[in-house]
Amino acid sequence: MLYAVCFTNFGPYHLARLRALATRLAERGDRLIAYETAGGERLYPWARSEGGEPFDRVVLFPDRALEEIPAGACAEAMAEALDRDRPDAVAAVGYVRPESLALAKWGRRRRVPTILMSESQAVDRPRVWYKEMIKSRRMRLFDAALCGGPSHREYLIDLGMPADRIALGYNAVDHDFFAEAAEARRADPRSREGMPEAPFFLSVCRFAPEKNLIRLIEAFGRYRGQGGNWDLVLCGDGPQAIEVARAIEDSGCDGAIHRPGFLQADGLSRWYAHAGAFVLPSASEPWGLVANEAAAAALPLLLSSRAGCARTLVPEPEGTTGARFDPADVRDIAAKLNWAAALSDDDRRAIGRRAREVAAEWGPDRFASGAIEAWEKARTPRRSRPLVGPIRMTG
Repeated sequence: MLYAVCFTNFGPYHLARLRALATRLAERGDRLIAYETAGGERLYPWARSEGGEPFDRVVLFPDRALEEIPAGACAEAMAEALDRDRPDAVAAVGYVRPESLALAKWGRRRRVPTILMSESQAVDRPRVWYKEMIKSRRMRLFDAALCGGPSHREYLIDLGMPADRIALGYNAVDHDFFAEAAEARRADPRSREGMPEAPFFLSVCRFAPEKNLIRLIEAFGRYRGQGGNWDLVLCGDGPQAIEVARAIEDSGCDGAIHRPGFLQADGLSRWYAHAGAFVLPSASEPWGLVANEAAAAALPLLLSSRAGCARTLVPEPEGTTGARFDPADVRDIAAKLNWAAALSDDDRRAIGRRAREVAAEWGPDRFASGAIEAWEKARTPRRSRPLVGPIRMTG
């Protein structure tokens, strides 16, 4: 049987998941076809991977960037590809992108098991009742769902997806790659060249308002003002780069804050290897896959309580794998920086090892098993459901 999955553009995360799923399906005698909407994306300029894969790879628009393709063209191309390949099950990311809706509608018309892959949570942004009603109606296109963790599952239930039709494991990275790369970098003294001499906190994200870097910089300034001696490294780039530069200058800590720019996975592994702790300050973060990468590299995690991964990767009691903080509270962020920096080297390494152990359960194999579980759930007969599911208003 043929299982079809669609992503807009294949980055390292997607390829790791798809390879694991294809391998698991092959063991069952099934095949995977992976649809990629565009050959590139300006928002995430990942290095293009053109090597042979254990799945059938179909690029709908191989020579165009995602941002320049009209919505109607995306939907039409997806429908044509599905009519040609006729998969036995289909899985789409979300219910907003035109190709995702085209895939879901195709599956419903053909009575093919249709799976929603989602990482949305209720706290991501203020919710408006009529938009939630539209989402609830679109939820009826899907027979089952694959999502990240507890907060994503809860939101899908609020939108009307039955709890017994939801599998977990969507948010996964190539855990082994980052774990092995970090150990190799640590064993090579030359890999630290060009890095700060002082221990440093590491944050990896787009420079965008929702990533909350301005507050992180303010909190770091407070930490340094209280006698802290660690540096801060901000890997990434984006539309808020000028504001970030201004905040660094205003902090009075510009000599202790470093910006290596946007890095591909191999370049990032060097910074993960030598960081003292990882910080994800996002005010809105559906999951936060960089936290999985940092955990794989055995770093203590300091995570915003708004990050979808926070409850999974930093479980109670606090201090097991790291700590959570309120992203709107500069003092709380600074307190967690102080806490991590004050740990002994042995305690920091022990916390990092536990973070790696927890994150190892959420690697590509978990995505593969979750995707197959969702397929099995989608194949069972559906009970009739109301047109609109229950709606919980937040924010």
